[in-house]
Amino acid sequence: MNIYKFHSNPDELIGYTDRDWVFGDEAKELILQGKEVTKNVVGDLYLSGTAITALPDNLTVQGGLYLTGTPITALPDNLTVHEHLYLMRTPITALPDNLKVGGGLILSGTAITALPDNLKVGGNLDLSGTPIRSFPDNLKVGGNLNLTGTPTITALPDNLKVGGNLWINSTPNLDKDNLPSSLVVKGEIYK
Repeated sequence: MNIYKFHSNPDELIGYTDRDWVFGDEAKELILQGKEVTKNVVGDLYLSGTAITALPDNLTVQGGLYLTGTPITALPDNLTVHEHLYLMRTPITALPDNLKVGGGLILSGTAITALPDNLKVGGNLDLSGTPIRSFPDNLKVGGNLNLTGTPTITALPDNLKVGGNLWINSTPNLDKDNLPSSLVVKGEIYK
């Protein structure tokens, strides 16, 4: 079968069930129609700027998931995003305990106040401009950790590991002298 024939006309492809995956644009149409997406999403899933308020449970996105500027308030259980997860300027306040993000997790401008236990982010974690108050112990960030402009954070967790740079500028309660001794930062610390 020539899959490109079907992909050139997404209306023919939506609902096609012999595959265990869907393209990102197909998944977008299904989700916006309120239909369940139970297959892996191949590629990026762009939902930024839409009126989306919920995603299906057990969703796996092989690319990035873009939710910037949406009214979504919670993420589903068992969400896996192999690349970046963008949640900028959403009203989201918490993340599910079993969230898996292979790339960056971008939460700048959200109302997030805490992160789930045992969160591992493969890329950058951007919490700039958030009211984040606390972090789980043993947080691992594969790239940079940006805490710029987070006035409510008073301490970093024990055993925090940052694979890139740590930005704590415009974060009045943190400075280079009151960081935990177990902190590992492979890049620079910017205050």
